[in-house]
Amino acid sequence: MTVGISRRTSYCSPATACAAAFVGAIPARLILLLFLMLCCSTLFPSQLHAGENLFNSGAAIKEELGRLGSEGKLFLKAPVDPYLVQTGAAAGLIAVAYIFDKQLSSNGSRHGVLRGITDAGSDASNPFLHLGIAATVYTAGAASGNAGVMDLGEEMGEALVLADSATFVLKGAVGRGRPYQTESKSSFRPFHFEGGYDSLPSMHTASSFALAHVAASHSESWSSKFACYAAAGLAGFSRVYQGKHWASDVLIGAAIGELAGDAVTRYRALQPGKVSVAPTAIGGTPALALVGKF
Repeated sequence: MTVGISRRTSYCSPATACAAAFVGAIPARLILLLFLMLCCSTLFPSQLHAGENLFNSGAAIKEELGRLGSEGKLFLKAPVDPYLVQTGAAAGLIAVAYIFDKQLSSNGSRHGVLRGITDAGSDASNPFLHLGIAATVYTAGAASGNAGVMDLGEEMGEALVLADSATFVLKGAVGRGRPYQTESKSSFRPFHFEGGYDSLPSMHTASSFALAHVAASHSESWSSKFACYAAAGLAGFSRVYQGKHWASDVLIGAAIGELAGDAVTRYRALQPGKVSVAPTAIGGTPALALVGKF
């Protein structure tokens, strides 16, 4: 079965979308990833040509920066509007994880099959690898004139910029000690920028969930969506299992990544002239509202 990877006319398999998000750092796997990307852009050509892109147009760069700024606003507002209830639920889950962080931290021997799996999961969740994947997807789309692949690369890159920037700022501001640095889950040195005191939140997890959201949004298969999020979940589990993060670090990272991916896909869904109907309330009376960009 094939599924659409864009809202235009090009198509790519769900497996390719997930592979593009979570391929391992092992060279052979990276080569396979590049091969799949090229196949996606050549075997399923778009009827639309990309034309101007970030490599040949100042206008395209300006448009991208403007779009990223608008997505950033949605990202910052999202915990309150429209996801206030979900934010409360997530905060409760994170609070419980914080209470049991010490018990959930890994202190085992870490060997055998599970170690190999978590090693692969940790390697595949490298934020720099993800940025390289997004750049490769975008380049493949621009080079082949495949607008759908280029859009996918853009969305990946935008979600990663939002997620990675947020986690980078919070890491330094919070200054939480990593499990291998301190035995206390409550060791904080805010704004000290010391090695080993940048545990919260997990950037590997945030980056993985940002890509998972984008990849899943381009698939119509529930099994593919589940695979994307399962891979992101493995990334988070790997960071805890290997003693790189506390469990609450990972949950906060997952929330940030999901909000970043959602901000990108939600903004893209609000194309000029495209409207949708959403429930609302006016003076306590249930009503319907038209949502869109005009």
